[in-house]
Amino acid sequence: MSSIALKLTSLLVKTVAKPMANAIKRQAKEHETFRNICIRMAQTLHSGELRLRMSLLGEKKIRVRPLNDTKAIEQGANFISEFFIFSVAGSLIFYESYRSRKKASEARESLADDISVLQSEIEYIKTKLGDINIKLDDYVVPDGTIIPGNIPRT
Repeated sequence: MSSIALKLTSLLVKTVAKPMANAIKRQAKEHETFRNICIRMAQTLHSGELRLRMSLLGEKKIRVRPLNDTKAIEQGANFISEFFIFSVAGSLIFYESYRSRKKASEARESLADDISVLQSEIEYIKTKLGDINIKLDDYVVPDGTIIPGNIPRT
C-alpha cells in the first residue's frame, strides 16, 4: 500500500473514531451495566487523582468523597471515549513505524544481497584474469608464424 493511501486510511479511521467515542458516551447513559462500569472507573480515577494530589501537597490522611452518579457517568464515559481515540491513534502510529522499519530492513537486506553478488562476480573475474595472465605468460609463438609488424615479439 502506498504511503498516501495509508495516510488517507489513517485519517479516515481517526475521523470514524470520533463518532464512535460519542456513541460510547451515549451508551454509558443508556445501558445499566455500562453505566456501572463508567461509575466505578470514574470513582477509582477520582480517588486516585485526589490521593496523588494531596500526597504531593504533603497531606497524609485524606478522605475522598465520591462523585455523584451523573458526574461519575460523564467522567467515566469521557475517559473511555478518550482512551478509545488515543488507542486508535497510537495503534496507527505503531503500525506506521513498524511498516517503515520493515521497509528499511528489506532495503538493507536487498543491498546486502546485491553487494554479495557483486563481490562473488569480482572474485570470479579475478580468477579468470589470473588464468588468462598465466596462459599469456606461458605462451610462446610457434616458429614459422607470420606476425604483423605492429605486434611486439616476445
